[in-house]
Amino acid sequence: MASQETANDPLTEQDNLTSELANLEKQFADRKVKEKDYELLSKQLRERIRKAESQSYNLAKKDESIARRLRLRNFNDPEIQQIVNHFLKASEKSLEPTFGADRIPRYLVLGTVLVEQKILQKMADMGMLSEVLFERIVSCPTCGTPSNVHLRFKCTQCNSMNIALNRMLEHLQCGTIHQENVFFVGRNLICPTCKKMLQNKDEYRVIGLVCSCRACDAHFEDPAQSYFCRGCNSEFSLSSGQIVDVFSYGMGKNILNEARRFIGVNALTTLLTAKGYMIKSPGVMAGASKEVVFSLTAEKDTKLIAIDLSQGDGEVEVEPILDLFVKVLEVNSAHAVFGAMPALSKKARDVAAMHNIQVAEAAAPEELAEKILEIIGRI
Repeated sequence: MASQETANDPLTEQDNLTSELANLEKQFADRKVKEKDYELLSKQLRERIRKAESQSYNLAKKDESIARRLRLRNFNDPEIQQIVNHFLKASEKSLEPTFGADRIPRYLVLGTVLVEQKILQKMADMGMLSEVLFERIVSCPTCGTPSNVHLRFKCTQCNSMNIALNRMLEHLQCGTIHQENVFFVGRNLICPTCKKMLQNKDEYRVIGLVCSCRACDAHFEDPAQSYFCRGCNSEFSLSSGQIVDVFSYGMGKNILNEARRFIGVNALTTLLTAKGYMIKSPGVMAGASKEVVFSLTAEKDTKLIAIDLSQGDGEVEVEPILDLFVKVLEVNSAHAVFGAMPALSKKARDVAAMHNIQVAEAAAPEELAEKILEIIGRI
């Protein structure tokens, strides 16, 4: 069995357990494990995998090395790539929720694609996104929804909702203080003491609130408050309600630059896998002095290809080319291919040629994948 979970490296633990589960499934398919034993062992392994994954995300909030490894594993997730593409096209703007009649927050990326908040939270946990508190929603503790929750102001004496809420105004020039309705004559505000018409807001100020109950004639300043759900007829206080924090999300420049290397990985992985290549994404390789990470590696027979991808707002400049060159020197066992969307700058193209790095350029991931396949076929 795989080793027990460790706080130091839950990702390795997760990989070991996943491999063990795959082996168990193969043994069951080959009828080497009884169904009863398979069900018990697979349930145990899946639970341990879930715990290791949860531990990884908890550690990622405080350990950047764990967070980065999680990001590299998730950049090629189709849902995450849609969100990354959203920020690549609108990096200056945060992703804010919209609220429908049901008061449930929803997030639209690329203008039309609805994404679940749990995906955004997952990305925030691994450091892909920053989050800023946008709103708080009160949900009913009985039925769990915010859709029909209403705030109620009530009499402090008899608990009736039938109360009048009256603002107290002060006329700054003469010092008169009265309820707002006393100042109104038709649509005009006129001081009841000096009879001056108040035409500008800087002539008076609101100094408080006075409430009166139409049911019991009580007067008070601060009404009692509660919430009422018309969906299930439950009344509750703020302390017993479900308070949900709603966030807006942004993506920093460093993460955007990191993400640019993984746009297009899905299309390339699909194409190369169909051609018989074994793909690793991210492509992690042990170097002479350190571990290096490529967007992906492709291996077939004795051929090992290290591939880096990058997407630019315009042309991709020379830095990613130089980065790939240094990494290939470190591993000294792979051919290098660089894929650029939409194109490389002339300087980057010249540097790639100088260092024997094959390059492919295209505006779309699918087209880029086809061009990289052509290059690999010639190596």
